[in-house]
Amino acid sequence: MSRFCLGVLAAFLLAAQAFAFSFLVFGDSQGDDKVFSDLISRIKQERNVAFAVNNGDMTVYGKESEYQHYLQMVSKFKYPIYHVMGNHDAVRGGWKNFEKYFGPSYYSFEYQNSHFIILDNSFRQSFDRKQFEWLKKDIASSPARHKFVFMHRPTFDPSEIYQDYTMSGREVTQELMRLFTKFKVEYVFAGHIHGYARAEREGVSYIVTAGAGAPLYLPAGMGGFYNYVKVTVEDGRVGDQVVNIYE
Repeated sequence: MSRFCLGVLAAFLLAAQAFAFSFLVFGDSQGDDKVFSDLISRIKQERNVAFAVNNGDMTVYGKESEYQHYLQMVSKFKYPIYHVMGNHDAVRGGWKNFEKYFGPSYYSFEYQNSHFIILDNSFRQSFDRKQFEWLKKDIASSPARHKFVFMHRPTFDPSEIYQDYTMSGREVTQELMRLFTKFKVEYVFAGHIHGYARAEREGVSYIVTAGAGAPLYLPAGMGGFYNYVKVTVEDGRVGDQVVNIYE
């Protein structure tokens, strides 16, 4: 093989490696420090993780002391954590504490060849027209190869058990899902329904991962276990793995 071909191959391999990374997703860590500590210990065994996303409900009552306690617990993480605001985090003025410690309740960022969107649907009034218009512009303007969305309340319940635990407003959730399909979002992550569940809708994977400490809602044989999800982006492909922290 010529030196030119070897150089091209080396450049290709370096480019492929640059786009290979993993991130973790978990949610609803409030309620049981022991479980959350065990999840953190399990996560520390993971390799090549770029960052994590907490899908909300880090606190019980949105108190500043609870936010500070959560931050102390996750100070053991070796990489950044992005945060979604949950309904428990926002109650009793808790949204002010969220903004104090984490910043805006909805935002986006890019990493490698991927675009990540954090939404705020902690309450019905949280996901207003202003946020929706921002989302439309943000998702349409990103040229990233892969797109991921994170929210606290799911647009629908993949387990089909807790239909009333989903995001409020049938019309807006349908419009959201059409938007995700149109712009080829690959994964939509949510919390709120304590446990693990997933479903596919028109090419989009919808995953609920809400087993980081709060009391489990789902039956043991239907996703009722403490968990986090590891997502790996490599060679133009995206894969996910759910991890039961007690197995």
